[in-house]
Amino acid sequence: MIKKLADHKMLIICLGMLLVIIALAFLLLTQLVSKEVRLVVDGQTQAIETNSYDVAELLEENNIELVKEDSVTPSIDKPLTDGAEVKVRKAVEFTLQADGKTEELKALPKTVGDALKYHKIKVGEADKVSPALNEPLTAGAQIVINRITTAKEEVTEEIDFKTKTKGDNDLPAGTTKVVKKGEKGQDRVVYEITYSDGKEIARRELERETISKPVNKLVAKSTRGTIQGKEYTKKFTVKAYSYTGGGRTAMGTQARVGEIAVDPSVIPLGTRVYVEGYGFARAEDTGGNIKGNTIDVYKNSESECLNWGVRNVTIYILSE
Repeated sequence: MIKKLADHKMLIICLGMLLVIIALAFLLLTQLVSKEVRLVVDGQTQAIETNSYDVAELLEENNIELVKEDSVTPSIDKPLTDGAEVKVRKAVEFTLQADGKTEELKALPKTVGDALKYHKIKVGEADKVSPALNEPLTAGAQIVINRITTAKEEVTEEIDFKTKTKGDNDLPAGTTKVVKKGEKGQDRVVYEITYSDGKEIARRELERETISKPVNKLVAKSTRGTIQGKEYTKKFTVKAYSYTGGGRTAMGTQARVGEIAVDPSVIPLGTRVYVEGYGFARAEDTGGNIKGNTIDVYKNSESECLNWGVRNVTIYILSE
């Protein structure tokens, strides 16, 4: 009985060894048998006769080195069969600039978005990516991600006052006087601020509330000026005629060069003036046709009156 058991064990051992020998023989035979395969690298196809057992041996035989980002179909541990097709897609290098650092990375040449997903780089909805996510990834591409964020900020802003001016006939010519000092106001303002990589690029006002209104500054400015070294209180345009012939004026003075006829409701008698093109004069006379902004200047002769004609001139009312 013991002898029969021993013989049985020996038989099993022999069968196992036979199977190993058959497998080794098959492997050796497979390696020795030449196979026709198609090797496609980045779309370029070549027919190859090889004794390689699997994909890994085929790639090694053809000096094709792989990095983890490359793609191989079928996988490198798959045995080769006659007529098989092996596809290899090589990853391309690109530069990524984001979050304050620059990296040299590799990915399959699909899209920019695919490359970022492969490297688990998150892109926010507001972030700006250049080239765009749907653009093809090309060798040497420079991808830049600008992180766009927003935040609210509440500030107190000073509101400047305005300066208003009023005329003052009592001030000397060319002078001003501060009647009321201006005061700045204050507003409470809420802004939405947009940042690109931490730097402010836009600001939008959301709310504004007045804390205190500004008080305008009031400045009095002299309405007086100077003409030919003399100070005047006001000036305006009049229609100027001329007359001659002597006689007495409405003020009882002798009609002469240097006196003019006026409408007393516009220019009171006795007022000293400067008439453009005529010179300094005094309002001493009146006339039936002298109404409103109209004057008569005295001339020594009719020829001078004809030469003067009728003209529009500026008259300056002089200070006393």
